[in-house]
Amino acid sequence: MIFVKTFKGYEDKTFELDDTVNSWIKETAADVFDIKTVLSHEEGSRAGSGDLLYTVLYKADSPIAS
Repeated sequence: MIFVKTFKGYEDKTFELDDTVNSWIKETAADVFDIKTVLSHEEGSRAGSGDLLYTVLYKADSPIAS
């Protein structure tokens, strides 16, 4: 079965988000099927940067709980 795991970070800190996703894959030995990304911006935001979302699709018998 295919399951979804979503990670959220900031567009100006992609290295940190990449590290988080890669660590999760390594620690869980997830059988990754695909990774999708999306960038969202909020007009007039105080942070001046947008959210970056990674959606990891992985194959497993049940959802990975970490």
